[in-house]
Amino acid sequence: WHSGHFCCWQCDGSLTGLRYVLREEHPFCVKCFEQIHANVCEECTKPIGIDTRDLAYKEKHWHETCFLCHTCKKSLVDQMFGSKTERIYCADCYDVEFASHCDGCGEIFKAGTKKMEYKGKQWHETCFTCFKCQAPIGNK
Repeated sequence: WHSGHFCCWQCDGSLTGLRYVLREEHPFCVKCFEQIHANVCEECTKPIGIDTRDLAYKEKHWHETCFLCHTCKKSLVDQMFGSKTERIYCADCYDVEFASHCDGCGEIFKAGTKKMEYKGKQWHETCFTCFKCQAPIGNK
């Protein structure tokens, strides 16, 4: 481009000496790019600008400051999280709301915990004991 012809693909405004974004080999001024191509935050429904971190999960997008647990509102940035019914949860809240519970002690089954199942009920391995003598049953 000649300096007089280096313009925004959308508004035709000059981009000479200004910040711009290339999209499919076409230059856009920041304002036009954010209005047309920026992802919209799931939480606040505002566009996610080029100077903001865009966090994505399952084709949904959030501002870094909006990527929060649905229940406790703790930041999920760089944290383990789960999703259920279109909402996102920190690992602790997800476990409390959706994890199955031991029929012996009532505590949740954390990811990776071995479950013993019998007649539709489930126990931690250490809770699956004989009713009479409390000896561990295991796979017996």
